[in-house]
Amino acid sequence: MWPVFVLVLQTVSALRMSECEPSALGMESGAITDAQISASSSFDKQSVGPQNSRIRTELASGAWCPKPQIHSSSYEFLQINLENTYLVTAVETQGRYGNGTGREFVSEYMIDYLRPGSKWIRYRNRTGHMLMTGNDETTEAVLRVLDPPLVASRLRIVPHSKQTRTICLRAELHGCLHKDGLLYYSTLPGGSRVGDVDFRDPTFESSDLYTETGIKRGLGLLSDGFVSDNSPFDETNPNGSWIGWSKHHTDGTVTLLFEFDQLRNFSEILLAAYGHRLNSIDVIFSQDGTNFSLSSQISSLNRPAPNSTAKRYDLRIPLHKRMAKKIRVTITFTADWLFLTEIHFSSGQLHEVPIGYNLFYNESFSNVVMEENTVLTRRSVFGVVALVALFILLTAILCIIILMKRRKSEDKLEIFERDIRRNLIITQVGGKTATEVLPSPSAHLMANFYASDKTTSTSLSSKSASPKFGPATWNDFHFPPPPSIPDERIYAQPITLPLSNGIQKEPGGGTTMRMARRSPDYVAVHHYATIPVRDQAEKVCKISSSQLSMGAELGEGKHTIVRECAALGIGNVAYKTIKDRNNSHARSALMDEIKMLAIANHPHVVHLLATDENNGLVLELMTNGNVREYLRSQRIPIPTAKLLAICADVCEGMRYLESVGVIHGHLTPNNILLDENLRAKVSSPRGPAHHAQLRYSAPESILKNCFSSQSDVWAFAVCCWEIAETSCTRIPFETFSNSDLVTNAQLMLSGQEDAVVPTFTESVPRGVRDVFIRCFEADPQARPLFSHISYFMSKYHASLD
Repeated sequence: MWPVFVLVLQTVSALRMSECEPSALGMESGAITDAQISASSSFDKQSVGPQNSRIRTELASGAWCPKPQIHSSSYEFLQINLENTYLVTAVETQGRYGNGTGREFVSEYMIDYLRPGSKWIRYRNRTGHMLMTGNDETTEAVLRVLDPPLVASRLRIVPHSKQTRTICLRAELHGCLHKDGLLYYSTLPGGSRVGDVDFRDPTFESSDLYTETGIKRGLGLLSDGFVSDNSPFDETNPNGSWIGWSKHHTDGTVTLLFEFDQLRNFSEILLAAYGHRLNSIDVIFSQDGTNFSLSSQISSLNRPAPNSTAKRYDLRIPLHKRMAKKIRVTITFTADWLFLTEIHFSSGQLHEVPIGYNLFYNESFSNVVMEENTVLTRRSVFGVVALVALFILLTAILCIIILMKRRKSEDKLEIFERDIRRNLIITQVGGKTATEVLPSPSAHLMANFYASDKTTSTSLSSKSASPKFGPATWNDFHFPPPPSIPDERIYAQPITLPLSNGIQKEPGGGTTMRMARRSPDYVAVHHYATIPVRDQAEKVCKISSSQLSMGAELGEGKHTIVRECAALGIGNVAYKTIKDRNNSHARSALMDEIKMLAIANHPHVVHLLATDENNGLVLELMTNGNVREYLRSQRIPIPTAKLLAICADVCEGMRYLESVGVIHGHLTPNNILLDENLRAKVSSPRGPAHHAQLRYSAPESILKNCFSSQSDVWAFAVCCWEIAETSCTRIPFETFSNSDLVTNAQLMLSGQEDAVVPTFTESVPRGVRDVFIRCFEADPQARPLFSHISYFMSKYHASLD
């Protein structure tokens, strides 16, 4: 299978500051030790040495005081060694109070800093100023936010004064650990100035560092965390919002080189841009920082839409876990200008290189889905020709096979065609196609620039093997249905582009995280019941709708409605039908439910009693409704033992479905019904073509559309968590958006430590808890069978007797 290269286009705005929530780095608290603090000189090392420079702290004589007096040309400094590389967002200063005897403070100061591989760099803010305003008295602490923030492992505060004077200083730094890993970048050329129009980078560091070809290295506008959503020509833009290249100045080609702190694992790159669509983007990787192998290159081509207007947009390019220490990006464009406001890489550190890992693939991405334009990589043209030839050959073989099997009925052929298409399920957030432009999320959702909760939509396309039925369309695919109740928020607008180095949220309220093991590549075998399903469905009792007397509505889903009714000769039953008979997807789902229930005969699976001429389902009446609504209606908490008994009933029903080869496909608490004795029964099994809401879906189901009894095990465990841990008062992953859920699935399948799953507390007995936890293994084959789960739950209930 050739992977698909998807560019997700959308607009973001505001300042997105890392996963870092800036906090004090430790001068006041002592997290920064005395050994990490030094100075150019001290008037008296014991009483006013650098170890006494901790803000809001009275040590010895109350501050650090340099030996000489300070004037405009002095270079005295307080130096703080952070030991790791940090994103420093603010500096806080205070004078010497000295129990009321101090009179010294710093009215102005400059900041010097360095990080691995650099010399000392003088800080300049977005307006180009180097002098920071300090204090005007000794008691109050003054905090100055750094815009842009700086990336440093060591920092110096350099006092400055226009008049010669004695100064003393206490200080604190604010920021967070720099997880992004980007240390330097360089651009060739470095931005354009045409007449009075200057779009060069005014915030780029004065690092005095250069590449081997003489290009200046440092950090600047493209990594400062500020993402502008205004036109570059808008006069209200703050200084240093956009860097621009004119086609006349660059011949339509811009090259950017990015250098990272170590070998890292890259998942994607995001370019925040303005203008017309780019012609091409080439991304090439270097593991050793020196050699860039062409075989590692990811290339994309695009035909810009004619008569398109310049606008703000983002390009999100999946890098599919390529490993590199340096990345070179080459952009070509035909418009008059190319503008960028930010570039961000999502990556993770590699503490050790996997044995046998080879970055340099001979394959690249075969196409790019970008609006309605088909984009082919240069390296895949010959591959496309070969695939076309192979397709023609396979078509000829298939035609021969069809002729040899002419005696098969057209009805069976149609079923075969439909099943082929169902196996090509697409899991999309919000049911959108991969070619659609996602809407811009609100600004407050984009608050974290370095967040990696970004998703990449992957699409599969296919053409029917039979000329009789024509090419498959989007109507042939079955998207996950939206939630049946509003408070589940399954299909709220996703936060785009991704999570930080990982999702730092809990799956529900106070639940804790548990890390997941990496899953090997897994391909599920889609299967229906081993009993001939169609034959069984045809044996279901048929009744006329005239024999049904409709009563009150019991509940409804997106496409179906359930009513209580009286059936002549049967009694009180539940009647389930679709709302819109013209909805082919709803009809298909209901037919599959009939097929699944037709072969089911178990006390913990809802019994299908009959169907009518409209393919409505006549089901046994479950008087207490679904488990979620029942538990939420109870004023007195139900004991855990009773909640686990409900889970055990569900397990028995699912064990039976597993034994006859039926995949439920969308098990949730809404599909767990309770009778008058509070015994639970599984309802609405529909097979793998109509899969679950994302919150209950296994990672391989979300990302690979693989559905099996093992994915049902995952959904069962999520249901058990909701029932046993919360009495259905909360939904799983309640703080996660759709994109968070997709990103979490990606983290699980790639073995990332930040992947989270629901965690069971000690209120669940240990043996049962342990088997539930195993249901959340990333590898489907490592999850227990329902028969195994049933064994442990039966042991627990036997111990209660």
